[in-house]
Amino acid sequence: MQCKFLIVSLVALLSTFFTATLSAQSEIQVADLEDPIDTSDMMVAKGGSTFTDAQLKERLSKLSSCVELRSNGVVKGYIKTYVQVKTDKARTMLGRRLTYFPLFEQKLKEYGIPTDLKYLSVVESALNPKAVSRVGATGLWQFMPYTGSDYGLRTNSAVEDRSNPVKSTDAAARYLKALYNQFDDWALALAAYNSGPTRVNSAIRRAGSRNFWSIQRFLPQETRNYVPAFIAATYLCNYYTLHGLRPNEPDLDEQLTDYILVYEGISFRDIAEATGISYASIKNLNPGFRRDYVPPSADGHYVVVPQRVMPAFVRYLNSVSSVRKYVWDSADATAFNSTDTGDGRYFQTTIHVSQPESIEAFAERYGVCGDQVCAWNKLSSSMLVANQAVMLWRPVIVQKHTGGIRVDAPGAKIQPGAKPQKETGKPAKPGATTTTQSTVSTPPPSTQPRIESYQPKVQKNNEASFQYHTVRRNESLEDIARQYATSVESLRKLNNFDTAKFGMRIKIRQF
Repeated sequence: MQCKFLIVSLVALLSTFFTATLSAQSEIQVADLEDPIDTSDMMVAKGGSTFTDAQLKERLSKLSSCVELRSNGVVKGYIKTYVQVKTDKARTMLGRRLTYFPLFEQKLKEYGIPTDLKYLSVVESALNPKAVSRVGATGLWQFMPYTGSDYGLRTNSAVEDRSNPVKSTDAAARYLKALYNQFDDWALALAAYNSGPTRVNSAIRRAGSRNFWSIQRFLPQETRNYVPAFIAATYLCNYYTLHGLRPNEPDLDEQLTDYILVYEGISFRDIAEATGISYASIKNLNPGFRRDYVPPSADGHYVVVPQRVMPAFVRYLNSVSSVRKYVWDSADATAFNSTDTGDGRYFQTTIHVSQPESIEAFAERYGVCGDQVCAWNKLSSSMLVANQAVMLWRPVIVQKHTGGIRVDAPGAKIQPGAKPQKETGKPAKPGATTTTQSTVSTPPPSTQPRIESYQPKVQKNNEASFQYHTVRRNESLEDIARQYATSVESLRKLNNFDTAKFGMRIKIRQF
């Protein structure tokens, strides 16, 4: 009898564990959303100004969206949190959108789904590519490990594809499209993105409806607030200026970017030396690589660099690859050609709008993002009027690069050569502009950066030129090989020894 009781108890325990495991696995996404704070009919904006429920509804009515932009207490609570409580977080997020929204829009258009889904990443991660939730969801789009794996996102000691902006955005677009194909409704698809299709289908059956607002009460608490949080994020990104929020805007090198699929093993140091971009910027743009190097791969890894140095980067890739030809496949590449040099990195051009049009249409025509146009011109409206002057930043394209660069890597020494140009937030404002294209004053030749070919230094005695590394304390050959994306055997053969010792200057590769 006692044995029978023990068996029944064990079966019940295993059944409970199995059910809990299935429930956990069904939570495809669990965003770390906080409950909205209390709100009232009259909300106070930054600086003391107020706006009413009627004003909030009017502003939402002017926005286009794939979901119904309702105004209710939960939506107001999230907006109030953004504009009154977590203003620093909001300012950081609003700055990051200038880096990530152009990529998001590109990928969403590629898969034929609404571009306003870009605001979903605001809800999921506050646009932080290294965000990790309490249950292990990671990256801009907060993929769980098993869902990420289903969509081709790798996680190992060298890479975390869930933090790779390009790969994770591509996966998110495919996943969202699959959810929409299943539910034929974007509000339901968003709810399924948060809690899984199984729970949404269960709520649909219980409510006898396929309307999100009707099934809302049958969803988990977090998912009930998910679409309202999406509406609040949509509102914030469009009306933040009305609340006195000033975004922490990144450098233009982290706004005007492009990416390329790289198959060879290269380090961030290699990229910095080939392009002249700071080590810190390369790390910021490529958060999916855990050890500051791009491991060799038969499938390739997406590497992001500023648009202005992509030709120089492609030239470098072709110099190290013997099996493939790299090409910068950008439809906008020809639009960047100009005799203007601005501050050496970027120049301004001013366009006078001939007739009223939306900012999105204008931005698409000139190969930029509407959010960037709004930020650069301090615009709060979604429409441009006739004869309005619109300023755009354009990159000075670097076809080749050589010498005089500093690699801001941890523990790296400044290489001899010309003093690098100091990189501040935004480029210095150039001279006055004309009606259609800006006339930019050119700095004296002494302040211009060197825009030449990327070629290793050749020793005067005509001997072969090598890349060197000074061994740091407790650093092994394996550590060095991993840092420079080479092999231990290659280092041993090149230096004719088996063990690296502290202080030794060893050869990495021959040019």
